[in-house]
Amino acid sequence: MLRSLFLSALWAFGVAVQVAFGDETKSASDAIFKDDFQNGSERWETTDATSWEVYDHDGNKTFGNNKRTSNYQPKVRSPHNIALMRDVKVGSFQLTFKVRSTKDTGGHRDCCIFWGYQDPEHFYYAHLGAKPDPASGQIMIVNGEPRRPLTENKKEVPWDDQWHTVRVVRDVESGKVDVYFDDLTKPHMSVADKTFGEGRIGIGSFDDMNEFDDVELVALQIKKGKMDKGGADKPKTAAKAPPARPTPTIAEYVYGTESARQRMDFWKAESDQPTPVVVLIHGGGWVNGDKTGYGNNPIKAYLDAGISVAAINYRFIAESMEQKIEPPVKGCLHDAARAIQTIRAHAKEWNVNPDKIGATGGSAGACTSLWLALHDDIADPNSSDEIARQSSRLSVVAVTGAQTSLDPTELRAWMSNAIYGGHAFGFAAKGRSRAQEFELLMANREQVKHWFTEYSPIELISKDDGKFFLEYPNQKTEPVLGGKEPDPTHSALYGIKFLERCKEIGVSCDLVYPGYSNSKFKNSTEFLIEHLKQK
Repeated sequence: MLRSLFLSALWAFGVAVQVAFGDETKSASDAIFKDDFQNGSERWETTDATSWEVYDHDGNKTFGNNKRTSNYQPKVRSPHNIALMRDVKVGSFQLTFKVRSTKDTGGHRDCCIFWGYQDPEHFYYAHLGAKPDPASGQIMIVNGEPRRPLTENKKEVPWDDQWHTVRVVRDVESGKVDVYFDDLTKPHMSVADKTFGEGRIGIGSFDDMNEFDDVELVALQIKKGKMDKGGADKPKTAAKAPPARPTPTIAEYVYGTESARQRMDFWKAESDQPTPVVVLIHGGGWVNGDKTGYGNNPIKAYLDAGISVAAINYRFIAESMEQKIEPPVKGCLHDAARAIQTIRAHAKEWNVNPDKIGATGGSAGACTSLWLALHDDIADPNSSDEIARQSSRLSVVAVTGAQTSLDPTELRAWMSNAIYGGHAFGFAAKGRSRAQEFELLMANREQVKHWFTEYSPIELISKDDGKFFLEYPNQKTEPVLGGKEPDPTHSALYGIKFLERCKEIGVSCDLVYPGYSNSKFKNSTEFLIEHLKQK
Protein backbone atom coordinates (compact mmCIF):
# COMPACT_ATOMS: atom_id res chain seq x y z
CA MET A 1 0.00 0.00 0.00
CA LEU A 2 2.83 2.41 0.82
CA ARG A 3 4.37 1.66 -2.58
CA SER A 4 1.10 2.47 -4.41
CA LEU A 5 0.70 5.70 -2.44
CA PHE A 6 4.26 6.70 -3.30
CA LEU A 7 3.70 6.04 -7.00
CA SER A 8 0.46 8.00 -6.93
CA ALA A 9 2.25 10.93 -5.34
CA LEU A 10 4.90 10.88 -8.04
CA TRP A 11 2.27 10.88 -10.79
CA ALA A 12 0.49 13.77 -9.11
CA PHE A 13 3.67 15.81 -9.49
CA GLY A 14 4.21 14.73 -13.12
CA VAL A 15 7.28 12.59 -12.34
CA ALA A 16 7.96 9.75 -14.76
CA VAL A 17 7.83 6.39 -12.99
CA GLN A 18 7.77 2.73 -13.95
CA VAL A 19 4.95 0.26 -13.37
CA ALA A 20 5.72 -3.44 -12.92
CA PHE A 21 3.79 -5.62 -15.36
CA GLY A 22 4.86 -9.27 -15.39
CA ASP A 23 8.39 -9.51 -16.80
CA GLU A 24 8.05 -6.05 -18.33
CA THR A 25 7.81 -2.56 -16.94
CA LYS A 26 5.81 0.43 -18.09
CA SER A 27 7.10 3.97 -18.25
CA ALA A 28 4.40 6.45 -17.23
CA SER A 29 4.62 10.03 -18.45
CA ASP A 30 2.40 12.92 -17.37
CA ALA A 31 -1.35 12.34 -17.31
CA ILE A 32 -2.97 12.94 -20.69
CA PHE A 33 -6.42 13.41 -19.17
CA LYS A 34 -7.54 14.64 -15.76
CA ASP A 35 -10.99 15.70 -14.64
CA ASP A 36 -12.45 16.52 -11.24
CA PHE A 37 -15.68 17.88 -12.81
CA GLN A 38 -15.31 21.31 -11.21
CA ASN A 39 -15.87 22.77 -14.68
CA GLY A 40 -18.76 20.47 -15.57
CA SER A 41 -18.93 17.44 -17.84
CA GLU A 42 -18.21 18.92 -21.29
CA ARG A 43 -15.14 16.68 -21.66
CA TRP A 44 -17.34 13.58 -21.70
CA GLU A 45 -19.62 12.02 -24.30
CA THR A 46 -22.47 9.96 -22.84
CA THR A 47 -24.72 7.35 -24.39
CA ASP A 48 -27.73 9.10 -22.83
CA ALA A 49 -27.30 12.66 -21.59
CA THR A 50 -30.55 12.45 -19.58
CA SER A 51 -29.06 9.69 -17.41
CA TRP A 52 -26.02 11.71 -16.30
CA GLU A 53 -25.54 14.92 -14.34
CA VAL A 54 -22.98 16.90 -12.38
CA TYR A 55 -23.58 16.87 -8.62
CA ASP A 56 -22.41 19.55 -6.18
CA HIS A 57 -21.53 18.41 -2.67
CA ASP A 58 -20.67 21.59 -0.75
CA GLY A 59 -18.52 22.86 -3.60
CA ASN A 60 -17.02 19.52 -4.62
CA LYS A 61 -18.50 18.45 -7.94
CA THR A 62 -18.88 14.88 -9.14
CA PHE A 63 -20.30 13.24 -12.26
CA GLY A 64 -22.74 10.36 -12.17
CA ASN A 65 -25.95 8.61 -13.06
CA ASN A 66 -29.27 10.08 -11.95
CA LYS A 67 -31.32 6.98 -12.79
CA ARG A 68 -30.83 3.28 -13.47
CA THR A 69 -32.93 3.16 -16.61
CA SER A 70 -31.56 4.70 -19.79
CA ASN A 71 -32.93 5.80 -23.14
CA TYR A 72 -29.86 4.20 -24.70
CA GLN A 73 -30.60 0.66 -25.80
CA PRO A 74 -27.56 -1.00 -27.39
CA LYS A 75 -28.02 -3.27 -30.39
CA VAL A 76 -26.33 -6.13 -28.53
CA ARG A 77 -26.54 -6.92 -24.82
CA SER A 78 -24.04 -4.56 -23.16
CA PRO A 79 -23.94 -1.68 -20.63
CA HIS A 80 -26.47 1.15 -20.90
CA ASN A 81 -24.77 3.95 -18.97
CA ILE A 82 -21.48 4.89 -20.64
CA ALA A 83 -19.48 8.14 -20.49
CA LEU A 84 -16.49 8.29 -22.85
CA MET A 85 -13.61 10.77 -22.72
CA ARG A 86 -13.84 13.16 -25.65
CA ASP A 87 -10.95 13.25 -28.14
CA VAL A 88 -8.90 10.58 -26.33
CA LYS A 89 -7.69 7.28 -27.77
CA VAL A 90 -4.96 5.27 -26.12
CA GLY A 91 -3.30 1.86 -26.31
CA SER A 92 -1.31 1.10 -23.15
CA PHE A 93 -2.60 3.10 -20.18
CA GLN A 94 -3.26 3.45 -16.48
CA LEU A 95 -6.68 4.78 -15.49
CA THR A 96 -7.39 5.76 -11.87
CA PHE A 97 -10.57 7.26 -10.43
CA LYS A 98 -12.80 7.42 -7.37
CA VAL A 99 -16.30 5.96 -7.45
CA ARG A 100 -19.25 5.78 -5.07
CA SER A 101 -22.29 3.54 -5.49
CA THR A 102 -25.35 5.74 -4.86
CA LYS A 103 -28.14 3.17 -4.73
CA ASP A 104 -28.16 0.02 -2.64
CA THR A 105 -29.32 -2.69 -5.03
CA GLY A 106 -27.72 -5.48 -3.01
CA GLY A 107 -25.84 -7.98 -5.14
CA HIS A 108 -26.60 -5.93 -8.25
CA ARG A 109 -24.39 -2.96 -7.33
CA ASP A 110 -21.74 -2.39 -10.00
CA CYS A 111 -19.33 -0.04 -11.76
CA CYS A 112 -18.05 -0.43 -15.34
CA ILE A 113 -14.79 0.69 -16.91
CA PHE A 114 -14.41 0.76 -20.72
CA TRP A 115 -11.30 0.57 -22.91
CA GLY A 116 -10.35 -0.34 -26.45
CA TYR A 117 -13.71 1.19 -27.42
CA GLN A 118 -14.06 1.14 -31.21
CA ASP A 119 -17.81 1.69 -31.62
CA PRO A 120 -21.03 0.77 -29.74
CA GLU A 121 -20.63 -2.91 -30.66
CA HIS A 122 -16.87 -3.41 -30.21
CA PHE A 123 -15.08 -2.77 -26.90
CA TYR A 124 -13.87 -4.20 -23.58
CA TYR A 125 -15.26 -3.44 -20.17
CA ALA A 126 -14.65 -4.50 -16.59
CA HIS A 127 -17.84 -5.13 -14.64
CA LEU A 128 -17.18 -4.64 -10.92
CA GLY A 129 -20.34 -6.37 -9.76
CA ALA A 130 -21.03 -7.05 -6.10
CA LYS A 131 -21.88 -10.72 -6.63
CA PRO A 132 -19.89 -12.27 -9.51
CA ASP A 133 -21.39 -14.81 -11.91
CA PRO A 134 -20.77 -15.49 -15.63
CA ALA A 135 -22.61 -12.26 -16.56
CA SER A 136 -21.45 -10.09 -13.65
CA GLY A 137 -18.21 -9.20 -11.91
CA GLN A 138 -16.04 -10.17 -14.90
CA ILE A 139 -13.84 -8.58 -17.54
CA MET A 140 -16.04 -8.61 -20.62
CA ILE A 141 -15.75 -8.21 -24.38
CA VAL A 142 -18.42 -6.90 -26.75
CA ASN A 143 -17.49 -7.95 -30.28
CA GLY A 144 -20.51 -7.57 -32.52
CA GLU A 145 -22.56 -9.87 -30.30
CA PRO A 146 -23.90 -9.88 -26.71
CA ARG A 147 -21.19 -9.34 -24.11
CA ARG A 148 -19.33 -12.41 -22.95
CA PRO A 149 -16.86 -12.91 -20.06
CA LEU A 150 -13.12 -13.21 -20.55
CA THR A 151 -12.58 -14.16 -16.89
CA GLU A 152 -14.04 -16.57 -14.33
CA ASN A 153 -13.71 -14.23 -11.35
CA LYS A 154 -15.32 -15.28 -8.08
CA LYS A 155 -14.21 -12.37 -5.88
CA GLU A 156 -17.01 -10.17 -4.55
CA VAL A 157 -16.73 -6.37 -4.66
CA PRO A 158 -17.39 -4.88 -1.18
CA TRP A 159 -19.68 -2.05 -2.26
CA ASP A 160 -21.12 0.29 0.36
CA ASP A 161 -22.06 3.99 0.35
CA GLN A 162 -18.46 5.21 0.64
CA TRP A 163 -15.91 6.33 -1.96
CA HIS A 164 -13.59 3.69 -3.44
CA THR A 165 -10.55 3.85 -5.72
CA VAL A 166 -10.43 1.89 -8.97
CA ARG A 167 -7.41 1.46 -11.21
CA VAL A 168 -7.05 -0.29 -14.59
CA VAL A 169 -3.64 -0.93 -16.15
CA ARG A 170 -3.39 -2.25 -19.71
CA ASP A 171 -0.51 -3.36 -21.94
CA VAL A 172 -1.72 -3.16 -25.52
CA GLU A 173 1.12 -5.34 -26.87
CA SER A 174 0.49 -8.37 -24.68
CA GLY A 175 -3.19 -7.62 -24.24
CA LYS A 176 -2.85 -7.96 -20.47
CA VAL A 177 -5.10 -5.89 -18.25
CA ASP A 178 -5.19 -5.67 -14.44
CA VAL A 179 -8.22 -4.25 -12.61
CA TYR A 180 -7.75 -3.02 -9.02
CA PHE A 181 -10.38 -2.13 -6.39
CA ASP A 182 -9.06 -0.15 -3.39
CA ASP A 183 -6.01 -2.41 -2.95
CA LEU A 184 -3.73 -0.94 -5.64
CA THR A 185 -1.00 -3.52 -5.05
CA LYS A 186 -2.94 -6.66 -5.94
CA PRO A 187 -5.33 -6.89 -8.93
CA HIS A 188 -8.95 -7.79 -8.25
CA MET A 189 -8.98 -9.59 -11.62
CA SER A 190 -6.74 -9.89 -14.67
CA VAL A 191 -6.87 -11.22 -18.23
CA ALA A 192 -4.95 -11.08 -21.52
CA ASP A 193 -6.76 -10.45 -24.80
CA LYS A 194 -5.59 -8.66 -27.96
CA THR A 195 -8.85 -8.45 -29.96
CA PHE A 196 -8.91 -4.65 -29.78
CA GLY A 197 -5.91 -2.33 -29.72
CA GLU A 198 -6.02 1.43 -29.27
CA GLY A 199 -9.44 2.77 -28.39
CA ARG A 200 -11.49 5.18 -26.34
CA ILE A 201 -11.73 5.12 -22.53
CA GLY A 202 -14.88 5.40 -20.45
CA ILE A 203 -16.64 4.94 -17.11
CA GLY A 204 -20.20 4.06 -16.19
CA SER A 205 -22.49 1.25 -15.14
CA PHE A 206 -24.42 -1.58 -16.72
CA ASP A 207 -27.72 -0.31 -15.34
CA ASP A 208 -26.94 0.87 -11.83
CA MET A 209 -26.11 4.25 -10.23
CA ASN A 210 -22.67 5.71 -9.39
CA GLU A 211 -20.85 9.00 -8.92
CA PHE A 212 -17.28 9.51 -10.20
CA ASP A 213 -14.51 11.92 -9.24
CA ASP A 214 -10.78 12.61 -9.72
CA VAL A 215 -10.33 10.76 -13.01
CA GLU A 216 -6.74 10.48 -14.26
CA LEU A 217 -5.52 8.72 -17.41
CA VAL A 218 -1.79 8.13 -17.98
CA ALA A 219 -0.42 6.82 -21.28
CA LEU A 220 2.25 4.15 -20.79
CA GLN A 221 5.28 3.08 -22.81
CA ILE A 222 6.69 -0.41 -22.75
CA LYS A 223 10.17 -1.11 -21.37
CA LYS A 224 11.22 -4.72 -21.97
CA GLY A 225 14.73 -4.46 -20.56
CA LYS A 226 16.05 -5.46 -23.97
CA MET A 227 16.33 -3.18 -26.93
CA ASP A 228 14.23 -3.87 -30.01
CA LYS A 229 16.08 -4.65 -33.21
CA GLY A 230 16.16 -0.98 -34.03
CA GLY A 231 18.26 -0.37 -30.91
CA ALA A 232 15.65 1.64 -29.04
CA ASP A 233 12.62 1.00 -26.87
CA LYS A 234 9.46 0.71 -28.90
CA PRO A 235 6.93 3.34 -27.80
CA LYS A 236 3.35 2.30 -27.46
CA THR A 237 0.42 4.21 -28.90
CA ALA A 238 -0.75 7.09 -26.73
CA ALA A 239 -3.26 9.86 -27.09
CA LYS A 240 -1.85 12.80 -28.96
CA ALA A 241 -0.72 15.52 -26.58
CA PRO A 242 -1.54 19.16 -27.36
CA PRO A 243 1.24 20.90 -29.28
CA ALA A 244 3.64 23.31 -27.58
CA ARG A 245 2.56 26.94 -27.77
CA PRO A 246 3.40 30.31 -26.24
CA THR A 247 1.91 31.10 -22.84
CA PRO A 248 -1.29 33.12 -23.41
CA THR A 249 -1.42 36.70 -22.20
CA ILE A 250 -4.90 35.87 -20.97
CA ALA A 251 -5.88 32.22 -20.53
CA GLU A 252 -9.35 30.68 -20.23
CA TYR A 253 -11.14 34.03 -20.54
CA VAL A 254 -14.88 33.46 -20.01
CA TYR A 255 -16.90 35.15 -22.76
CA GLY A 256 -20.33 33.62 -22.04
CA THR A 257 -22.42 32.10 -19.27
CA GLU A 258 -24.38 29.38 -21.11
CA SER A 259 -21.58 26.81 -21.25
CA ALA A 260 -18.26 25.95 -19.64
CA ARG A 261 -16.82 25.83 -23.17
CA GLN A 262 -17.40 29.54 -23.74
CA ARG A 263 -13.76 30.38 -23.12
CA MET A 264 -10.84 31.77 -25.09
CA ASP A 265 -7.09 32.22 -24.84
CA PHE A 266 -5.58 35.52 -25.99
CA TRP A 267 -2.02 36.41 -27.01
CA LYS A 268 -1.25 40.14 -27.23
CA ALA A 269 1.33 41.07 -29.84
CA GLU A 270 3.95 43.59 -28.79
CA SER A 271 3.09 46.94 -30.38
CA ASP A 272 2.73 50.62 -29.51
CA GLN A 273 -0.26 50.78 -31.85
CA PRO A 274 -3.50 48.75 -31.76
CA THR A 275 -2.89 45.44 -33.50
CA PRO A 276 -4.94 43.28 -35.86
CA VAL A 277 -6.29 40.02 -34.44
CA VAL A 278 -6.56 36.51 -35.89
CA VAL A 279 -9.20 34.31 -34.26
CA LEU A 280 -8.42 30.57 -34.37
CA ILE A 281 -11.58 28.42 -34.51
CA HIS A 282 -10.89 24.71 -34.15
CA GLY A 283 -12.54 22.03 -36.26
CA GLY A 284 -14.02 18.70 -35.24
CA GLY A 285 -17.42 18.68 -36.91
CA TRP A 286 -18.89 20.85 -34.12
CA VAL A 287 -18.80 17.68 -32.00
CA ASN A 288 -15.22 17.61 -30.68
CA GLY A 289 -11.89 19.47 -30.75
CA ASP A 290 -10.30 22.09 -28.55
CA LYS A 291 -8.48 25.42 -28.77
CA THR A 292 -5.34 23.76 -27.38
CA GLY A 293 -4.94 22.05 -30.76
CA TYR A 294 -3.30 25.25 -32.03
CA GLY A 295 0.41 25.39 -31.24
CA ASN A 296 3.48 27.47 -32.04
CA ASN A 297 2.56 27.08 -35.69
CA PRO A 298 0.67 29.28 -36.49
CA ILE A 299 0.49 31.35 -33.26
CA LYS A 300 4.14 32.48 -33.31
CA ALA A 301 3.95 33.44 -36.99
CA TYR A 302 1.12 35.87 -36.27
CA LEU A 303 2.72 37.29 -33.13
CA ASP A 304 6.04 37.79 -34.95
CA ALA A 305 4.11 39.72 -37.61
CA GLY A 306 2.60 42.03 -34.97
CA ILE A 307 -0.82 40.37 -35.05
CA SER A 308 -2.54 39.36 -31.81
CA VAL A 309 -4.19 35.95 -31.58
CA ALA A 310 -7.27 34.49 -29.91
CA ALA A 311 -8.14 30.78 -29.81
CA ILE A 312 -11.70 29.93 -28.84
CA ASN A 313 -13.79 27.03 -27.62
CA TYR A 314 -17.52 26.89 -28.19
CA ARG A 315 -20.53 24.70 -27.45
CA PHE A 316 -20.76 21.41 -29.32
CA ILE A 317 -23.84 20.11 -31.11
CA ALA A 318 -24.70 17.72 -28.26
CA GLU A 319 -24.80 20.51 -25.68
CA SER A 320 -26.82 22.72 -28.00
CA MET A 321 -29.33 19.90 -28.39
CA GLU A 322 -29.47 19.44 -24.62
CA GLN A 323 -30.21 23.16 -24.32
CA LYS A 324 -32.88 22.85 -27.05
CA ILE A 325 -31.22 25.37 -29.36
CA GLU A 326 -32.73 25.27 -32.86
CA PRO A 327 -30.98 24.44 -34.99
CA PRO A 328 -28.18 23.05 -32.80
CA VAL A 329 -25.47 24.57 -35.00
CA LYS A 330 -26.71 27.99 -33.93
CA GLY A 331 -25.14 27.42 -30.51
CA CYS A 332 -21.72 26.77 -32.07
CA LEU A 333 -21.86 29.74 -34.46
CA HIS A 334 -23.32 32.27 -32.06
CA ASP A 335 -20.72 31.35 -29.46
CA ALA A 336 -18.02 32.21 -32.00
CA ALA A 337 -19.81 35.49 -32.76
CA ARG A 338 -19.95 36.28 -29.04
CA ALA A 339 -16.19 35.69 -28.80
CA ILE A 340 -15.61 38.19 -31.65
CA GLN A 341 -17.86 40.72 -29.93
CA THR A 342 -15.98 40.19 -26.66
CA ILE A 343 -12.65 40.95 -28.33
CA ARG A 344 -14.08 44.19 -29.72
CA ALA A 345 -15.48 45.14 -26.31
CA HIS A 346 -11.94 44.84 -24.90
CA ALA A 347 -10.21 46.53 -27.84
CA LYS A 348 -8.66 49.31 -25.80
CA GLU A 349 -7.67 47.09 -22.86
CA TRP A 350 -6.15 44.41 -25.13
CA ASN A 351 -4.63 46.91 -27.59
CA VAL A 352 -6.41 45.59 -30.68
CA ASN A 353 -7.79 47.29 -33.76
CA PRO A 354 -11.53 46.43 -33.87
CA ASP A 355 -11.58 47.06 -37.63
CA LYS A 356 -8.86 44.48 -38.29
CA ILE A 357 -10.20 41.14 -37.09
CA GLY A 358 -9.83 38.01 -39.20
CA ALA A 359 -10.39 34.33 -38.60
CA THR A 360 -9.12 30.96 -39.64
CA GLY A 361 -9.99 27.35 -38.93
CA GLY A 362 -10.27 23.91 -40.42
CA SER A 363 -13.39 21.94 -41.40
CA ALA A 364 -16.22 23.00 -39.04
CA GLY A 365 -13.99 25.82 -37.77
CA ALA A 366 -13.62 26.93 -41.38
CA CYS A 367 -17.37 26.87 -41.96
CA THR A 368 -17.86 28.90 -38.78
CA SER A 369 -15.26 31.46 -39.89
CA LEU A 370 -17.00 31.93 -43.24
CA TRP A 371 -20.37 32.28 -41.55
CA LEU A 372 -19.05 35.02 -39.26
CA ALA A 373 -17.73 37.01 -42.22
CA LEU A 374 -20.79 36.53 -44.42
CA HIS A 375 -23.76 36.65 -42.07
CA ASP A 376 -25.48 39.95 -41.30
CA ASP A 377 -24.10 41.57 -38.18
CA ILE A 378 -25.84 40.21 -35.08
CA ALA A 379 -24.92 43.28 -33.00
CA ASP A 380 -27.82 44.75 -31.02
CA PRO A 381 -27.14 48.51 -30.70
CA ASN A 382 -29.98 48.88 -28.17
CA SER A 383 -28.78 46.16 -25.81
CA SER A 384 -27.83 46.96 -22.22
CA ASP A 385 -25.02 44.42 -22.65
CA GLU A 386 -21.90 46.18 -23.91
CA ILE A 387 -20.63 43.04 -25.61
CA ALA A 388 -23.92 42.43 -27.46
CA ARG A 389 -23.65 45.95 -28.91
CA GLN A 390 -20.38 45.07 -30.67
CA SER A 391 -20.08 43.93 -34.28
CA SER A 392 -19.74 40.22 -35.03
CA ARG A 393 -18.39 40.70 -38.57
CA LEU A 394 -14.90 39.86 -39.86
CA SER A 395 -12.87 41.72 -42.48
CA VAL A 396 -10.87 38.77 -43.81
CA VAL A 397 -11.07 34.97 -43.59
CA ALA A 398 -8.61 32.26 -44.64
CA VAL A 399 -9.66 28.66 -44.02
CA THR A 400 -8.86 25.00 -44.71
CA GLY A 401 -11.31 22.29 -45.78
CA ALA A 402 -14.37 24.50 -45.37
CA GLN A 403 -17.92 23.25 -45.87
CA THR A 404 -19.61 26.06 -47.80
CA SER A 405 -23.12 24.58 -47.97
CA LEU A 406 -25.27 22.56 -45.57
CA ASP A 407 -28.14 21.97 -48.02
CA PRO A 408 -28.26 18.19 -48.65
CA THR A 409 -29.86 18.50 -52.09
CA GLU A 410 -27.21 20.94 -53.23
CA LEU A 411 -24.43 18.79 -51.77
CA ARG A 412 -25.63 15.62 -53.49
CA ALA A 413 -25.63 17.55 -56.77
CA TRP A 414 -22.01 18.49 -56.12
CA MET A 415 -20.89 15.00 -55.00
CA SER A 416 -22.84 11.76 -55.01
CA ASN A 417 -21.50 10.56 -51.67
CA ALA A 418 -22.00 13.73 -49.59
CA ILE A 419 -22.82 12.89 -45.96
CA TYR A 420 -22.13 16.06 -43.91
CA GLY A 421 -24.68 18.29 -42.20
CA GLY A 422 -27.45 16.26 -40.60
CA HIS A 423 -26.11 16.74 -37.08
CA ALA A 424 -26.05 20.52 -37.52
CA PHE A 425 -29.85 20.54 -37.79
CA GLY A 426 -30.72 18.17 -34.97
CA PHE A 427 -30.55 14.73 -36.55
CA ALA A 428 -27.69 13.46 -34.39
CA ALA A 429 -28.26 10.58 -31.98
CA LYS A 430 -26.16 8.03 -30.16
CA GLY A 431 -25.21 5.17 -32.45
CA ARG A 432 -26.29 7.09 -35.55
CA SER A 433 -23.63 7.48 -38.24
CA ARG A 434 -22.86 10.67 -40.15
CA ALA A 435 -24.38 9.08 -43.28
CA GLN A 436 -27.58 8.18 -41.40
CA GLU A 437 -27.84 11.74 -40.07
CA PHE A 438 -27.52 13.04 -43.63
CA GLU A 439 -30.25 10.72 -44.93
CA LEU A 440 -32.60 11.93 -42.20
CA LEU A 441 -31.80 15.51 -43.17
CA MET A 442 -32.65 14.67 -46.79
CA ALA A 443 -35.92 13.00 -45.76
CA ASN A 444 -36.93 16.02 -43.64
CA ARG A 445 -35.56 18.70 -45.94
CA GLU A 446 -38.88 20.51 -46.45
CA GLN A 447 -39.35 21.02 -42.71
CA VAL A 448 -35.90 22.52 -42.15
CA LYS A 449 -34.99 24.10 -45.51
CA HIS A 450 -35.49 27.63 -44.15
CA TRP A 451 -32.34 27.07 -42.08
CA PHE A 452 -30.13 26.42 -45.12
CA THR A 453 -30.18 30.06 -46.24
CA GLU A 454 -29.37 31.12 -42.67
CA TYR A 455 -26.45 28.77 -42.03
CA SER A 456 -24.93 27.85 -45.42
CA PRO A 457 -22.07 30.29 -46.14
CA ILE A 458 -22.60 30.13 -49.90
CA GLU A 459 -26.13 31.51 -49.47
CA LEU A 460 -24.89 34.57 -47.57
CA ILE A 461 -22.38 36.09 -50.02
CA SER A 462 -23.02 39.77 -50.79
CA LYS A 463 -21.00 42.62 -52.32
CA ASP A 464 -20.14 44.18 -48.96
CA ASP A 465 -18.28 41.09 -47.73
CA GLY A 466 -14.54 40.97 -47.08
CA LYS A 467 -11.77 38.91 -48.65
CA PHE A 468 -11.61 35.13 -48.62
CA PHE A 469 -8.97 32.43 -49.02
CA LEU A 470 -10.03 28.77 -49.18
CA GLU A 471 -7.57 25.90 -49.35
CA TYR A 472 -8.19 22.16 -49.68
CA PRO A 473 -4.74 20.56 -49.32
CA ASN A 474 -6.06 17.02 -48.85
CA GLN A 475 -7.80 16.80 -52.23
CA LYS A 476 -6.38 13.50 -53.52
CA THR A 477 -7.96 13.39 -56.97
CA GLU A 478 -9.20 15.83 -59.58
CA PRO A 479 -12.65 16.95 -58.32
CA VAL A 480 -15.46 16.01 -60.68
CA LEU A 481 -18.85 17.68 -60.22
CA GLY A 482 -21.48 15.07 -59.40
CA GLY A 483 -18.87 12.36 -58.86
CA LYS A 484 -17.80 10.38 -55.82
CA GLU A 485 -15.24 12.20 -53.70
CA PRO A 486 -12.54 10.43 -51.63
CA ASP A 487 -13.24 12.88 -48.77
CA PRO A 488 -16.73 14.31 -49.30
CA THR A 489 -16.60 16.25 -46.03
CA HIS A 490 -13.58 18.32 -47.13
CA SER A 491 -13.82 18.16 -50.92
CA ALA A 492 -12.44 21.01 -53.04
CA LEU A 493 -15.87 21.08 -54.73
CA TYR A 494 -17.02 23.13 -51.73
CA GLY A 495 -14.43 25.74 -52.67
CA ILE A 496 -15.03 25.54 -56.42
CA LYS A 497 -18.75 26.27 -56.04
CA PHE A 498 -18.05 29.01 -53.48
CA LEU A 499 -15.60 30.67 -55.87
CA GLU A 500 -18.17 30.56 -58.67
CA ARG A 501 -20.72 32.35 -56.48
CA CYS A 502 -18.14 34.94 -55.40
CA LYS A 503 -17.33 35.70 -59.06
CA GLU A 504 -21.02 36.13 -59.86
CA ILE A 505 -21.46 38.66 -57.06
CA GLY A 506 -18.07 40.36 -57.31
CA VAL A 507 -16.42 39.27 -54.06
CA SER A 508 -12.69 38.56 -53.75
CA CYS A 509 -11.92 34.87 -53.25
CA ASP A 510 -8.66 32.93 -53.51
CA LEU A 511 -8.88 29.16 -53.98
CA VAL A 512 -6.03 26.67 -53.67
CA TYR A 513 -6.01 22.88 -53.93
CA PRO A 514 -3.55 20.37 -55.48
CA GLY A 515 -3.49 21.06 -59.21
CA TYR A 516 -5.21 24.46 -58.98
CA SER A 517 -4.53 27.93 -57.60
CA ASN A 518 -5.75 31.41 -58.42
CA SER A 519 -3.78 32.91 -55.52
CA LYS A 520 -0.29 34.29 -55.00
CA PHE A 521 -0.42 32.97 -51.41
CA LYS A 522 0.68 29.47 -50.46
CA ASN A 523 -1.49 29.13 -47.38
CA SER A 524 -3.96 30.74 -45.00
CA THR A 525 -1.29 32.18 -42.69
CA GLU A 526 0.43 34.11 -45.48
CA PHE A 527 -2.93 35.44 -46.70
CA LEU A 528 -4.05 36.65 -43.28
CA ILE A 529 -0.75 38.33 -42.43
CA GLU A 530 -0.71 40.18 -45.76
CA HIS A 531 -4.29 41.45 -45.57
CA LEU A 532 -4.43 42.24 -41.86
CA LYS A 533 -1.21 44.27 -42.03
CA GLN A 534 -2.43 46.38 -44.95
CA LYS A 535 -3.12 49.98 -44.01
